[in-house]
Amino acid sequence: MKWYEKSYRRHLADMHIEDWDPEFLRDFSPETYVENLKLAHIESPMIYLQSHVGYSYFPTASGKTHAAMTSDPSPVERLIELCHREGMSVVGYYSLIYNTWAHDAHPEWRMFDRSGKSVRERTPHYRYGFCCPNNAGYREFLKTQIDEIAARFRLEGMFYDMLFWPDLCACPACRERFLRETGREIPEKEDWQDETWLLFHRKRAEWMGEFASFAASYTKEKMPGITVEHNFASAVAGDWHGNETEWVNDSCDYAGGDLYGDLYNHSFTAKYYLNVTKNKPFEYMTGRCVESLAKHTLTKSERALGLEVMLTAAHHGASFIIDAVDPRGTMDRRVYERIGKVFERQMPYEPLFSRGEHVEDVAVFYSTLGRYDPSGSGFDSKRSSVNAVRTLIKRHVPVGVISNAMTKPLESFGVVAAPSVAGLFPEARKGLLDYVRNGGKLYFSGAGEPGLLREFFGAELLGFTRENRTYVAPRAGYEGYFSEFNREYPMPADVKQMKTHLEKGEVLATIALPYTARDEDRFASIHSDPPGIVTEYPSVVRAAYGKGEAIWSAAPLEAFDSWQYEDIFTGFLKLLGGGACTLTTDAHEGVELVLFREEGGFLLSAVDLLSANEDVNDGSFTVSIRTGSAMQARVFPSGELLPTRYGGGCSTFRVPSLSQFLAITLS
Repeated sequence: MKWYEKSYRRHLADMHIEDWDPEFLRDFSPETYVENLKLAHIESPMIYLQSHVGYSYFPTASGKTHAAMTSDPSPVERLIELCHREGMSVVGYYSLIYNTWAHDAHPEWRMFDRSGKSVRERTPHYRYGFCCPNNAGYREFLKTQIDEIAARFRLEGMFYDMLFWPDLCACPACRERFLRETGREIPEKEDWQDETWLLFHRKRAEWMGEFASFAASYTKEKMPGITVEHNFASAVAGDWHGNETEWVNDSCDYAGGDLYGDLYNHSFTAKYYLNVTKNKPFEYMTGRCVESLAKHTLTKSERALGLEVMLTAAHHGASFIIDAVDPRGTMDRRVYERIGKVFERQMPYEPLFSRGEHVEDVAVFYSTLGRYDPSGSGFDSKRSSVNAVRTLIKRHVPVGVISNAMTKPLESFGVVAAPSVAGLFPEARKGLLDYVRNGGKLYFSGAGEPGLLREFFGAELLGFTRENRTYVAPRAGYEGYFSEFNREYPMPADVKQMKTHLEKGEVLATIALPYTARDEDRFASIHSDPPGIVTEYPSVVRAAYGKGEAIWSAAPLEAFDSWQYEDIFTGFLKLLGGGACTLTTDAHEGVELVLFREEGGFLLSAVDLLSANEDVNDGSFTVSIRTGSAMQARVFPSGELLPTRYGGGCSTFRVPSLSQFLAITLS
């Protein structure tokens, strides 16, 4: 068994510390560090071997050793030895690309913008220096650093941070590589309708994936048997600039990353990692500080931190808590006492984490390469997909997140939703077409994949509306699909919509426009842009394709925040899927229900997403699960029986109370 398969409590203490003051890391104590890890019940600590500052925490011949780590062995080496004595699995931390020392010492390695300047040259007092992964000299330096680590340390894993593009690099190495691989010059401006710009966008993602492979393969060559994880957070937390995609995850033994969004973003990421990870469990990193580590002394409450940990637990992931050492090298013992109490709540449930498959009636297709909007309205695959999952969580529809990296057969999903889809890998585009052709049901939106529009609807693309405030006007007979909206009072959409001419399909709604565009001096209403012109350009279309069918919406209605849009979006999914759902409930929308199918039964986790500060919901609700045969519900781990009735293929029971988290088994 690999170390990560039995490790669900993980930890990192950030050590991005300078050394210009002799006080910095002077009080670093390996013994105290390990005692804190034990207080927190940590199974797998990640230990700094180097940092964004660039200094090594061991004597190095290739770089610069931190002034407090020049002894041989260094205090960090002593720390790793003590962790191993306690039976902990140790992962080494190394910062790629972010290396301020290397940036300053080797100007030829820097990322440059089109003006020929690095970000530290362009921005006064900027702390981070970026080295280009395409630079051959920087790569040779990394190989030498890995050689030194391999010769000095015994580690179970290596973690490489910052595998994304923090700058839009146009250095000589990038320019030469783009010209060599495409025969073109790097484009001078962002234009999502320009072929060369889209090619450059894709190449940057390919290059980052190749760099991840370079680092992982060389590490495994020098340290046989070690696991490698790249920080895969930017695939969810970042935008198109970072261009981290599943090509980076291809070089990871398991998926993980540090995230700082709200609980719905947390749940989205857990579902995404669950479906892209090569091996389970995935790893979800969260900071112990409120909002971010920038608030160094402001610690989350036990309830708030516990809620994040139990939300990861509901998805059978490994929780990883990030702290940061003080510049002197000290740590706050109270933080570790709090983490320990949080993990004590998780520990009884850990035997469940390796069991079962996540139930996903609907799959939301999220394209990491599609974090752009060709219309310029700003509704990309990330923004729309996160909001779609948020809606489905609130509506208690079992949902998973899939991507260009297909780890499950598409035919296992009743309905696939691809919000604002763009940037499909060729194999994923073919997979979606085959899925529908063979009987699958697809909802997609936006104008990022014109090939799908042509295939499903015979679409001729006519460009975008001039107006960026548009409307969706239901046609007569289809108003029932559009909540409160009708042809006279259509649905508002703050986007440009693609104008198309379609050869096939049932048009459910057309584009409506305001009397004037926002770039005109004249207007109809001074405060708003009410609808005034109903066009015949299709806005929502439904069409059969092979044995399946597809619905396309020109506007990403799933991305808008209001109950009416939620009704319309979930209504379209039910229309495609026939309304059948594995789970139904009358629980409050703030309660997330995560369902796993096990051998001979099910495991249901209930998480009160509103309970970071206090219990908000009374917790009394009914759940009905399509079990196919009579099953008995029990609270885990107490074994308390819940009265369960069976009928219509469903086992139904009532949850009497919920205090933040509850697990129920059905067998």
